[in-house]
Amino acid sequence: MPDPRRPLRRLTEARSISRAFTHVMVIGLVAFTSAFAIGAARSGSSADPSTQSELLGIDLVARARGAAASEQPLDRSLRFELTPDPNRPDPDLSRSAPRVLPTPFPTALPTPVAPPMPAPRPAPPPPPKVKAAPVIVGTGQLAWPVPGGTITQYYSSYHLAVDIAASYGTNVVAADAGVVSSAGWRNNGGGFVIEIDHGNGIVTAYNHLGSVWVGPGQVVTKGEAIAPVGCTGICTGPHVHFETIVGGVIVNPLRYL
Repeated sequence: MPDPRRPLRRLTEARSISRAFTHVMVIGLVAFTSAFAIGAARSGSSADPSTQSELLGIDLVARARGAAASEQPLDRSLRFELTPDPNRPDPDLSRSAPRVLPTPFPTALPTPVAPPMPAPRPAPPPPPKVKAAPVIVGTGQLAWPVPGGTITQYYSSYHLAVDIAASYGTNVVAADAGVVSSAGWRNNGGGFVIEIDHGNGIVTAYNHLGSVWVGPGQVVTKGEAIAPVGCTGICTGPHVHFETIVGGVIVNPLRYL
């Protein structure tokens, strides 16, 4: 076995002279090959393809160059001869002007007709004439509303009227001339009630009537019978709860009776 204390010699180590000679040989071979290839390429345009293939020794390149060199440009002239068509009635080909065929005119569309005007609407009927309520002005002096009746309760702060008692069916008359402003049943305890506007700021009201003989808007005269005595609504006996309203305020009827 080798002595381990002695360093081993590298197998790849070469002498300096041998290595330099090898490098020079390789470089020279490469330079020669390059120069030879460049010279062959320059003379290839004028040399015969077969000679180039022999010099280069590359058969594939020679074949490719030979195929390219063997191709010749196509020099052909196309010539066309015109012959008359035996199926055409006029075989004259000297006329080159295009034929103009007549084009039929389009069919005219019907002229649109405007729709008929709608029938005029009839004029609305005039509004019905409202008959103005007649202006009736009383005398201001009230008549006794229940002829033959007697007062059972007078006017007070808690009873804003005069109660006039009479037997059932006794006529109740208008205290003065005027227009009936309301007539019918009231749910406030008055039962059948009639109000008359006398046109001078005075309105009279008649409560607990047995029925109603006049209607709203009706003109009544002073002393005309308008209802019978009854006991409708909240009532303890046949009588008339008579109210007098002046300027919207309930006053004592005895001032005007």
